[in-house]
Amino acid sequence: SPKFLFRVEQDNDPSSPKIRNLDEFQLASRLSYFLWSSMPDDTLMELAEKRQLTANLDSQVRRLLNDPRASSLVENFAMQWLQLQRIDFISPDGRLFPTFNVKLRSAMVRETELFIESIIREDRSILDLIDADYTFLNEPLAMHYGIADTAGNPIGEEVKRPGGRKIKGETFQRISLQNRNRGGLLTQASVLTVTSNPTRTSPVKRGRWVLEQILGAPPPSPPANVPELSEENENISSATLRERMETHRRKPACANCHAKMDPIGFALENFDAVGAWRTKDGTFDIDATGEFPDGTKFSGPAELKAIVMSRKEEFTRCLVEKMLTYALGRGIQYYDRPTIEKIVQALPVGKYRFSVLVTQIVNSDAFRQRRGL
Repeated sequence: SPKFLFRVEQDNDPSSPKIRNLDEFQLASRLSYFLWSSMPDDTLMELAEKRQLTANLDSQVRRLLNDPRASSLVENFAMQWLQLQRIDFISPDGRLFPTFNVKLRSAMVRETELFIESIIREDRSILDLIDADYTFLNEPLAMHYGIADTAGNPIGEEVKRPGGRKIKGETFQRISLQNRNRGGLLTQASVLTVTSNPTRTSPVKRGRWVLEQILGAPPPSPPANVPELSEENENISSATLRERMETHRRKPACANCHAKMDPIGFALENFDAVGAWRTKDGTFDIDATGEFPDGTKFSGPAELKAIVMSRKEEFTRCLVEKMLTYALGRGIQYYDRPTIEKIVQALPVGKYRFSVLVTQIVNSDAFRQRRGL
């Protein structure tokens, strides 16, 4: 039955194009399924019955976000937004990446989940999603990152920050990071792994992912009949990945999009195909420099994150669009643009806090109103 599989908002006049407000029970349901992926609880239903939910909407948003059930935003929204479900089907070459296994794969995803949960639970700035000075690691993932303790001291190097506890076992601990090469979604192994190929990194995939999921500027689909980059041993050993990609970049049909994607991907080349830090790719030194078509130059992940942070309005608009789509259960339409811009402009006033983003969405006309077919 469709009514069993889908949330249905009853409408006495479904053919009418007239815009009207949701009733209190419909609003309770829409709010609960947005933040909890489940039916409204007794408090929401009692407020709806008394026709008091609209008047108490902001306080109910805070209550729902403080409830453990808000973790469904991580499981159902964030994993879709970041496209991390695909990691279950990623199989890096075991000869090239012998440390990658099921436990490490699971730890990569869990780091991202715990990180986003902390943004929600602590009501942090959504800009921390781009660059943060902390993360969550267990022993396998800490070894993968080369981090020895909770103070972020590197394995095998002099202790720069005393007081850290050794990271032991499968339990995740909050880790203070010592440099900006880690921190934020762009440098997490989960994201770096799903945007790589089984045998090597993919600057194109990584660049495209950042444009699509972070900056909201997806490039067009590639032209038909473009050959894959050669993986023959003689080609790999004779030139760097950057040099081999120049073949694609020289083609007029490819040059424009690659000029936007490739610099982003090259800035992340210090991370191998499973997100471990490296300074060489085989016998070649890593060249992590990049330049956007507008002349903006950068090198390495720390400077790339600084560039993204300088374009915070593009990131916030992208996140607003992604979350509004999830909250409404439909695609963004032209008439949603004023709503999106209103939310984007409200975020700096609210110091970009996560609760401000959610409250603005819930109070928007797009969320609180409906029309017939």
